Amino acid sequence: MKMTAKNLILFITDQWRWDTINQPGHPAKLPNLQAFRKESTNHVNAFTSVPLCTPARGSLFTGKWPHQNGTMDNVQGSSFYPHGKLHPSHRTYMERLQDAGYNVSFVGKWHLGAGTLHERGIQDAPLSDGGDEPLMTADDLTFAPPRKTPFYGTITEGEHLDEKRVHIGMERLESLSKSDKPFCLIVSLPGPHFPHHVPKDWVDLYKDLPEDYMPDNYLPQFTEQGKPEAQGAPYWPCQDTRALTQDDWRRTAQHYWGFCSFIDDLFGQFRRRVHDLGLDDNSVFAFTADHGEMLGAHGWFDKGPFFYDEVMRIPMLIRSPGQSSGCDSEGFVSFRDLFPTLVSATEGAAILSEDEAARAYDRTDQDHITYCYDAYQGRQFKFRGIRDARYKYAWSPHDIAELYDLETDPQERNNRAGDPDMAEIESRLKQQLFDWMKAEHDALICGGYQLPVGSYIDGRPAHEQHDHKPHLNPALKQ
Repeated sequence: MKMTAKNLILFITDQWRWDTINQPGHPAKLPNLQAFRKESTNHVNAFTSVPLCTPARGSLFTGKWPHQNGTMDNVQGSSFYPHGKLHPSHRTYMERLQDAGYNVSFVGKWHLGAGTLHERGIQDAPLSDGGDEPLMTADDLTFAPPRKTPFYGTITEGEHLDEKRVHIGMERLESLSKSDKPFCLIVSLPGPHFPHHVPKDWVDLYKDLPEDYMPDNYLPQFTEQGKPEAQGAPYWPCQDTRALTQDDWRRTAQHYWGFCSFIDDLFGQFRRRVHDLGLDDNSVFAFTADHGEMLGAHGWFDKGPFFYDEVMRIPMLIRSPGQSSGCDSEGFVSFRDLFPTLVSATEGAAILSEDEAARAYDRTDQDHITYCYDAYQGRQFKFRGIRDARYKYAWSPHDIAELYDLETDPQERNNRAGDPDMAEIESRLKQQLFDWMKAEHDALICGGYQLPVGSYIDGRPAHEQHDHKPHLNPALKQ
């Protein structure tokens, strides 16, 4: 008999690759997450709704697509795009749970508007930009040479902020568990999103990488043919990787995986505290990430306006109350539907609408997934995508389409859109995609004029670079 959870615990990371947990033989050393996988349901076909922080998180916390809640671009930071926020008319699941009698605590990265968790009535938001902490807070750390921020930096002294966040999360577990009220606790870490500033012990776990190491699926940036125009330029300083040497790529992978191992250790501490406090049998507990990281695939670092699996596919581990053995679920599931899934397993399920409840992972058996992209740092990139077990199709009203056969081309290098031999498959996927757009009231389906690819929302042309103000942004300091 399935148990109903009293509490909801979500441990969310930023820019964590799916393959680190799911690819057999992967070099990432993650003993705690692998142990958690053995007692959880591993949704092996989980995908982000948008491969960009703010829009993905907006979809997670509201259950709405970006074109429905307005969070179509990143907010905050020091870019051209003005400071913004998720509009208060779009209420989050946390607010709704709080109204239903839950204690709610949100630790760490919010990225949906400075101070707006407090504005929404969620007062317990430590080390969070939704509370009193700036999004781009710099750690007080000492580094060993060589250092090439944001790609890599080895910490020799100082406490990483993500470690502080997890320790606060464990303190909250203890205090929340003493209340008679159910609770919703979210621990949201900026890592392993760059800058890859990682304590030395965790970097050293990967010092045996071969000297000639290069990332999987690497090729010189901007050399692929038949790709959309949107993939032809960098839109943030670190996205231009043409100056990186082979050793830079080796060090970048070493620090990224070291970052993952560092967080894996923090997760293990957090997991043990959940157990020690007797919360295993009355809590639903999930680990996930908002999107992935390119890490050299197609020559890219970070992410961008594209739907490659490296950024689209995400880890998704959910432990139901009382669950002791792990299993894999093959159904295609969306990051947008995670909260309805978790909430439906708790005593707070009554806050869900009929439509939201129907989107819970255990009530669907989808054989495909859909996703979107609209803007990045004030620039326009309109893309919609659909993927099933074998094929991936992306459509844009102002750029060329993409079609990949993932069985014969798992690295997504050969764009088959427009290939007569693929016409039937392309037509089928496009119709499925447009049916979804119509059902979700996506205005792109109506056609009409679109600004040229990469143009700014204020009318500036795509070739004009805006000032990212690196002197104000610790993540971009060299």
